[in-house]
Amino acid sequence: MLKHIVLAAFLTCGAVVAHAQPQQATSPPPSTAADTTMGPSATADTRKLIGRNIKNAEGETIGEIKSIYLSRDGRVDSVMVGVGGLLGIGDREVRIAWSDLRITDNGEKVAVSMTKDELKAKPEYRYRNEAWRGQIFTDNGPWAALPGETTTSTGDFNAAGEMSGNALIGATVRNDRREAVGKIEDVYLDANGAIKTVVVSVGGFLGVGSKNVAVRWSDLKLSRGDKSVVVTTSWTKDSLKAMPDYKYERRQPATRSGG
Repeated sequence: MLKHIVLAAFLTCGAVVAHAQPQQATSPPPSTAADTTMGPSATADTRKLIGRNIKNAEGETIGEIKSIYLSRDGRVDSVMVGVGGLLGIGDREVRIAWSDLRITDNGEKVAVSMTKDELKAKPEYRYRNEAWRGQIFTDNGPWAALPGETTTSTGDFNAAGEMSGNALIGATVRNDRREAVGKIEDVYLDANGAIKTVVVSVGGFLGVGSKNVAVRWSDLKLSRGDKSVVVTTSWTKDSLKAMPDYKYERRQPATRSGG
């Protein structure tokens, strides 16, 4: 509720700037590593993994994430990866456990410690329902984002040139070389309604292994990209990670004296 209030104030001030179970003889047993390394809970950000290339240790592209399967508790269990073929023609899909993925740069880089031949040697994954292909899904069908995670916002700037708060929260922060260095988690306004502090998450992915730091609004530059707002900063990922952790601490209301 507090975040919605902050965003409302921000907009007012006009700041411009299945695998269901595989269709095979028996269901594959869950990954032993996944038992100790649980995948993150699904969020709207999880969709960003679909379409990402997967690279091996040498940096060679060996597959592409096609779909994401969630366990019964709503956590990412595994991903379906297209291998072989050319430009999506003649490829096949295999299943990789979440614990086998190494995800960096806020989900923009995905790697596995296996070769293309090892990936292709995995059994082909078959969907219970072909309509689930290309989606985040559970045993019961496609996963739906929680209320409030989808929006009918313009996504960046409206006709008057005012920036949407939805475009800022969750936006990727990039350095001068346009490399991802963090993600905006929250913004705080001063008493005059101007944005003063921006909370940025650095390191990790989907909240796993990340930390929050606070940067000044003046440290960020905003522009319009082809599909979303582009946020850049002169800070590097290492300089952001070296900042002290930002702690969400609520100021307590002043107590009244007397009766």
